[in-house]
Amino acid sequence: MGKKPLKPTTTSPPLLRRIITLDDKISHYIHTVTSPHAPKSLLRFLEHLADFRLFFPVTLSLFFATPSNSPLRSHLFLPLILCSFLDLIFTGFIKFLVRRSRPSYAIHGDYNAVVPVDKFSFPSGHSSRVCFIASIFSLSKARIVEAVADPIHPRLALLVHNWIGGDEVMAVNLLVIAVWFWALTTVISRVVLGRHYVLDVSFGACLGVLEAFFTLHFLNFSFFI
Repeated sequence: MGKKPLKPTTTSPPLLRRIITLDDKISHYIHTVTSPHAPKSLLRFLEHLADFRLFFPVTLSLFFATPSNSPLRSHLFLPLILCSFLDLIFTGFIKFLVRRSRPSYAIHGDYNAVVPVDKFSFPSGHSSRVCFIASIFSLSKARIVEAVADPIHPRLALLVHNWIGGDEVMAVNLLVIAVWFWALTTVISRVVLGRHYVLDVSFGACLGVLEAFFTLHFLNFSFFI
């Protein structure tokens, strides 16, 4: 027999039982209040946009399309690629251990699991993914500014010049803010859609930030950068 999904049973420690019950009630309340008014097509678009099956091949393509001497390749795309594998391993392993079932009120339809353990809820893989992406953008901000000003990216420099008057720092700051806005909106959308509980997305978001720090710390001591 396999390990049973995490539920607030009478055999669970009292504190854990209270936390799970409270998390269930809060998450259900958020879903019930917001779901009727939320644009389902937008929420599902955010869901697919943060999916590993879209994010990874796009990032890998950008990595190979970027010049080898560009700071974007070594300080942005490489960390994103490595962190995506780390995230997949960590979230999959934790889901396998915890085995918390997804909310029973989840909006069903065109949602497909990336891996078999995705039938479990804790932690949210989408939340960890978008938060490690946003964290890497934030932590690599100086390198992105450097890349924008680099002559090997003339189209990028022209875009920044036309868009914001050539202020590379402001352009990158706006980009980072936009990425974080997308990330946090995606995190919230997981609860609104009924895919996850609040604790799932909160833990997933924190995990993603830690993964970004770990990946960049590891690369700083490697020959890749």
